[in-house]
Amino acid sequence: MKAVVLEGYGGTEQFALKDMPKPEATLGEVVVRVRANGLCYHDVIARNGHFPRTQIPGIIGHEVAGEIAEVGPGVTNVGVGDRVLVASQAHCGTCRPCRRGQTNLCQKGGGLYGEERPGGYAEYMAAKATTVLKIPDGMSFDEASLIPCAIGTAYHALKSVARLTAAETILITGATGGVGIHAVQIARLLGARVLAVTTNAAKSDYLRDFGADEVIVAPDMKFDQEARRLTDGEGVEAVLNIIGADAVSSALKCLAFGGRHVFVGNLHAEPIQLRPAHVIVKQFSLLGTVIATLAELEEIIRLVDQGRIKAVIDRTMPLEDAVEAHHLMEEGKLQGRIVLHP
Repeated sequence: MKAVVLEGYGGTEQFALKDMPKPEATLGEVVVRVRANGLCYHDVIARNGHFPRTQIPGIIGHEVAGEIAEVGPGVTNVGVGDRVLVASQAHCGTCRPCRRGQTNLCQKGGGLYGEERPGGYAEYMAAKATTVLKIPDGMSFDEASLIPCAIGTAYHALKSVARLTAAETILITGATGGVGIHAVQIARLLGARVLAVTTNAAKSDYLRDFGADEVIVAPDMKFDQEARRLTDGEGVEAVLNIIGADAVSSALKCLAFGGRHVFVGNLHAEPIQLRPAHVIVKQFSLLGTVIATLAELEEIIRLVDQGRIKAVIDRTMPLEDAVEAHHLMEEGKLQGRIVLHP
């Protein structure tokens, strides 16, 4: 099979297009014919070596949709030809988090696809059968590939972690990116008021089209004063911080008393400075999350199928153009996701 292999940590010169052995379905596994793989900034960070579990050499990519090409022994939930998406992380199904339905917290299932397990920058990918979910006939593979991470991360962060309600205001950093533009939609779906932060004024109308009530243009990531002005000095009840360290100072300053700050991304690996007294006095909650549960992914499949959440795709590109795709992502000029087609 054709695959883009990450041969070492560093720049895009570490990618090599190769012919690799097609995976086989072992006990409890399936082989997916990859039709679409969403490109996540996580892939860029993994390529640069900031996720030490990323296998070298290895195949990255964790936003996968396609068709079942082979089923292994013991698999009964899907059959050859079924159209599916693959949850971003494998889970064991038996540990305490899994038994509670918190499959996103499992540490015994084999890890994230594209890190501990080969991912979707390839024509075929092996996956645990418990991590594949069927998709409706009317849903494209491109749309489905965004559900596990780009949409799923935002949905879990807002609904389950931030516990956002209709009476609240949320500020979203990195709002035009793959997670951000879906977070804007989901926050509106939950009934909240949405303040969207972007570094580019030209993207303001785009954000409003997807549901932002207010757009804050902040190339320097200093958005706290404007956020406080827009909330009559009270601040926002929640911040969804997709940028990470570069935005955390303003994010904490614009939080209301008792506010929740949720980290879902960190574009750069630098540590942050934090004053514990600030957290104590204002009674902040500092939270973090990565992916959605299987139950949440099933909910999202229904919402996307009903048109209540729109999967936002900037462009599609052939797998062979993975290097160019990474450059485009690092330049920060995208509106939504790039989807690779093996």
